[in-house]
Amino acid sequence: MQKNHIGAIQVALGAIFWSFAGVLGKWLPWNALTINGIRSLVAAIIMGFTRRSFKVRMSRGTVLGALGVMLTSILYMAAMKLTTSANAIVLQYAAPAFVILFCWLFYGQRPSPRSVITAALIMVGVVLCFADKMGGGRLMGNILAILSAVTFALVFFCARMPDTNPAEYSYLGLLLCVPSALFGFFDPAMSADPRQWLAVVGLGVCLAGGYYFVSAAMGKVSPIFAVLLSNLEPVLNPIWVALFLPQLGEVPGGLALIGSVIVLVTAGVYSLTGDK
Repeated sequence: MQKNHIGAIQVALGAIFWSFAGVLGKWLPWNALTINGIRSLVAAIIMGFTRRSFKVRMSRGTVLGALGVMLTSILYMAAMKLTTSANAIVLQYAAPAFVILFCWLFYGQRPSPRSVITAALIMVGVVLCFADKMGGGRLMGNILAILSAVTFALVFFCARMPDTNPAEYSYLGLLLCVPSALFGFFDPAMSADPRQWLAVVGLGVCLAGGYYFVSAAMGKVSPIFAVLLSNLEPVLNPIWVALFLPQLGEVPGGLALIGSVIVLVTAGVYSLTGDK
């Protein structure tokens, strides 16, 4: 099997692991920072063992990548609590537009006309998601989600920086999230319910699994291809929420549905037929 095919499978597996964050995070009544800190601690322990090392070799790319991982994790979890799970994850997956922009600005990798059209269509979908049902704090959730797209793009972009190992900065980024677990001391919703702790451990396993597979793939596929192929996550994420938490009634409105379809179809087509 060719190296790029293995990389594509690894990205897909990582996206599947990440896709369960929505349903588990929505079910947990804890605040976003508490959840993020504890799940990151679990994920960091798992990644330390899979890496067979708890040390990090520092470089500029490692620091930037770790900041991308940390900010993406915090912003997504906060957005997911304020807006629908579907909106939070679909808006995060506007990241390909920012990866294309970063590669152009910093690597001099001039985007092809197809890449420009892809980015433009994705942004149209994002605007439609923003325009749908803005009440009840949803606007703030959508803003946080689009900010997470910028930081998520940084995660993929840093993979090609010199002296940078995606597994190292993913691990460091998770460690940087751990202090937010201290907010649990001020979280009235936190309890000793074993089901809740099992859910947050599950979130940690999914987070670690996602970064493990995506990090392993980054040396085999391009950052743009990886971020586009990982659009499997926003397809599955709201499906799990609708199946396991139907009482939330998280059915997207007309504009959000159209916008989501535009983002996912555009990114999916680019992944399958994109530039080599």
